[in-house]
Amino acid sequence: MIFMQNNKTKPKDLYPIHIKTVYNFSYRLSGNADTAGVLTEKVFQNHRSEQDKLHLLKLAWEIFSEYYGCIDLESENPFQQALLSLPPDLRCTVILRDIMGCSYHQIAVILDKSDFETAGLISKARVALSKSYRKLNITS
Repeated sequence: MIFMQNNKTKPKDLYPIHIKTVYNFSYRLSGNADTAGVLTEKVFQNHRSEQDKLHLLKLAWEIFSEYYGCIDLESENPFQQALLSLPPDLRCTVILRDIMGCSYHQIAVILDKSDFETAGLISKARVALSKSYRKLNITS
């Protein structure tokens, strides 16, 4: 069980949860399981012990941004391909907000933007993703 008697989460029990969260975020950013694995490994090699999820996602974003030009962004999955068609900052915002459920403020912290700038990026990302859906003929 994850919770202690005082309802505080044990750090050692959170570690697998954080690994999964960072991996999922990295996979959506890159569209590639191998790349997501490498990014996740880099995050956990570079983090200080017992950091929160927000710090780890921010580190994943920073590492992804640094290596973005070296990554081949392709996917056979139409939804993932629509995500990959977005510029990295827009892709990041829509993944964090609409897939992972992060708040606007949390996303702002990860991207080093203001809450206002983040709201604009999320709106822009949703419009771009909708256009990409239409372009790829994806129907829901």
